[in-house]
Amino acid sequence: MKLQLTLILALLNFTLFGQNIVEGFIKNADTQEPIPFVNIGIINKDKGTVSNDQGFFSLEIPDEFNLDTLRISSIAYHTKSYIINDFFKIINTNTGIELLPEVVTLNEIIVSTKNLKETILGNKTKSKRLRGGFRNAPLGHELGIKIKLKNKQTSIEKFQTHITSNTGTSMKFRLNFYDIKNKLPNKRIVNENIIFQIGVKNGDFTLDLSKYNIVLNDDFYFTVELIDNQKEGEEIFFSAGLLGNPILTRQTSQGAWKKLGSVGIGFNLIVKQ
Repeated sequence: MKLQLTLILALLNFTLFGQNIVEGFIKNADTQEPIPFVNIGIINKDKGTVSNDQGFFSLEIPDEFNLDTLRISSIAYHTKSYIINDFFKIINTNTGIELLPEVVTLNEIIVSTKNLKETILGNKTKSKRLRGGFRNAPLGHELGIKIKLKNKQTSIEKFQTHITSNTGTSMKFRLNFYDIKNKLPNKRIVNENIIFQIGVKNGDFTLDLSKYNIVLNDDFYFTVELIDNQKEGEEIFFSAGLLGNPILTRQTSQGAWKKLGSVGIGFNLIVKQ
């Protein structure tokens, strides 16, 4: 499959009390339709956001980050990076910034269903005493775990978790799959956005992934990313446990990845191997 799209980022730049507020719309240059849920942020500085479903975003950039690097990334597009000072100069003279389309050729994968067994990989806790989740979290906040496959071809069928509490009605999430470099998430390895909401207030939640035809061989990380939260004060928490794969998190888009000790978030995948 080949994707040939051009992304134009229309930006406005404001300065307020020693920081720059960058606002704009992300849209497809060919169709003029908005591109939703694009990650925009300062690399490793926990200062970032995600565009909304209409392609709009707003990001405050304090002056202290002027020599750092801003990254804009989206599935099916080449990533673009700018030194903050250079970025401001560009958008002050040019309201359109193009992101080159990424031509993606998907290799044909043949999976035999013969003798495949269904199993669960990840953390299966349903504890109510330990929990982790999203409370007053910035857009782009991610929680996840590492899955070890040991070069065994694996078909990803479902995502499962246990909700301890959920007051959210407008929150949207993205399920991300990453390859691994230097023991941390590197590049997304699924070329399609997996967007979902969680209507469960308390109890088990399952997301069917079979239609995405995700087949992996190598170890990977998978995360749940908060991409939309229109109502202030909404929160959601998942079961966690002291045993199992430890939590990996980053605060917002393009931020630094961090491992949280031995506590494992209750995320798991139903797979066929």
